[in-house]
Amino acid sequence: MISTLGTMDICKKESIQMNSDPFIIPEWKAPENIKAIQTIRINGFSSKCFSSFNLSESCGDNLNDVSKNIYKLKSYLPVSPKWLNQTHSSKVLRLPNQLSDADASYSRSKKTICAIRTADCLPILLTDTLGSFVAAIHAGWRGMAFGVIENAFKKIGISSKAIVWLGPCISKKNFEVGLDVYDTYIKRDPRTAICFDYKGNGKFNFDLILAAKIKLKNLGVLNVSSINKCTFDDSDNFFSYRRDCNTGRMASLVWIDH
Repeated sequence: MISTLGTMDICKKESIQMNSDPFIIPEWKAPENIKAIQTIRINGFSSKCFSSFNLSESCGDNLNDVSKNIYKLKSYLPVSPKWLNQTHSSKVLRLPNQLSDADASYSRSKKTICAIRTADCLPILLTDTLGSFVAAIHAGWRGMAFGVIENAFKKIGISSKAIVWLGPCISKKNFEVGLDVYDTYIKRDPRTAICFDYKGNGKFNFDLILAAKIKLKNLGVLNVSSINKCTFDDSDNFFSYRRDCNTGRMASLVWIDH
């Protein structure tokens, strides 16, 4: 079914429609040889708080349901994705790789799928103007603060020619953090102060997307697209850990097709 993704770009770019496909196609300026999908929570097999297209086997869902969801996802892909054991770190892996402990992966090999799973954290997909590599970054507040974006760019060896897509994540108005998060960012980069709105009692609202854009700008990246959808607000289409606690995970996947 992978050959259908190219034609879907025209009618399904970042539009969420009630049909049999549990994903949307990112709208970004990637070359034609780069393919990417962002899953949503509908049209799967899981039930209750994991309803229905949950792709995580470690959040308490029925494993048989998760297996059916992953099997359905694979029907749209040229090969199985490389799942990471995400720990909110700044570790980056080059694929293919037998290791899995990381929060970002990249590859220069055709039909090697970089994949990350989220439920409020910011998914970031990367390529360049030549389509010479792809990368997927799991950017929660902790991993972003400690340099997962910068580490990925350093390992890949790319900056100004990068093409970036920022996926669905929790919005600033719904993301409350403490003074520890504020202090961590300000000590590492005072320019991120504008990402925080003080609420009182040592609490802030934090803007994940703006923090990522600041870091990308610092790296010289100009070509950045964003879906601008809040996982917390849109319970019909997205899982949200902050909203529901017990919930599933979406996946963001990218690969070099040819």
